[in-house]
Amino acid sequence: MSKSLESAVAGYLKARSLSPATGVEYRSTLSKWKEWNKEVPIESIGRSEVREFLDWVYDCATESKGGNPGRTANKCREHLRAVLSWAWEQELIDTLPKFPQTKKQRDVAGRHYLTKAELNALYFATYMMSLPRGCHLQFDIGRYWRAALVLFFNYGLDTGTIWKWKPVHQPILWRNVSWSPACPDGRGKKSSRWGWITYRRVKTSKVFIRPMNRVVHSHLRNLHHEGCQPDSPVFDGGSSRPNAVFSELCQLAKIAPKHDIETGEEHAWLLKDLRKTCATYYDQHLPESAIEILGHSVRGVTYRHYAHRDPLAFRAITTIPQPTAFLSLIKGHDGECPCCRRQF
Repeated sequence: MSKSLESAVAGYLKARSLSPATGVEYRSTLSKWKEWNKEVPIESIGRSEVREFLDWVYDCATESKGGNPGRTANKCREHLRAVLSWAWEQELIDTLPKFPQTKKQRDVAGRHYLTKAELNALYFATYMMSLPRGCHLQFDIGRYWRAALVLFFNYGLDTGTIWKWKPVHQPILWRNVSWSPACPDGRGKKSSRWGWITYRRVKTSKVFIRPMNRVVHSHLRNLHHEGCQPDSPVFDGGSSRPNAVFSELCQLAKIAPKHDIETGEEHAWLLKDLRKTCATYYDQHLPESAIEILGHSVRGVTYRHYAHRDPLAFRAITTIPQPTAFLSLIKGHDGECPCCRRQF
């Protein structure tokens, strides 16, 4: 009995524990296959059908003036290969077809991380932020954004983990912040002098329990007040469009937009770039620590099951060098210029 590619994709996604965002990408490839409008059962898919489909995807991406049509076609190639390999393992097809070579894609990109000088400028620019009309906060909006910048740099958090601007987001609540040195789950062998923070990743919904360093501890303490409820969010002031607020903050800090060194195009900085900034500095400080800090998936049975990565993450978080502006609260320069002590 012949089986369609749609049923094969559904079976593959059900068998593999993929993140919701990855499942959307596979369904996007399936919708392209349907739009290609050639009903080919999976047992009849050969090298020629795959090549024709990938050429069609490449041509469509070129006509729509996509920035990287080769990468779009190669993504579809990866998805098809994964689904057909699974179908071959399940004996749904007799042989795995040979796949054509990958398309040429543009891998060169500009700098996608912020320097420490730019992070300092962003931190001090928060003192010039104005409260949106109709918004009532316990503190000024800049205090929340300064703490958010510190957490983005130290943990590489998703935007939805800081501010809930979509219903599916689970932001950090005050009950997720522990000031006790003991690990909240009781399994940690080390104790953190400055406490612990628990959060959930947006993409994978995986829970992380991370130690706080002195900088993170001081900024979260600066947000804590007597009226804090355990189920109330830690951060306010993100609005329904936090990237738009971050774009205004970049303008206040006079940070130039991102520049693609190949195409010459300029793009605005996004909060996601702070996650890339976190990965950059962790790899410079302690190689391979960014994999565990950011929660990336790893390959290899030994590394995935036997490597002790928690001590690596603990040492990286507690020893990473901070931008000088992040230390202003600790050294008593909150709201003051660290060189001349003038109020912002």
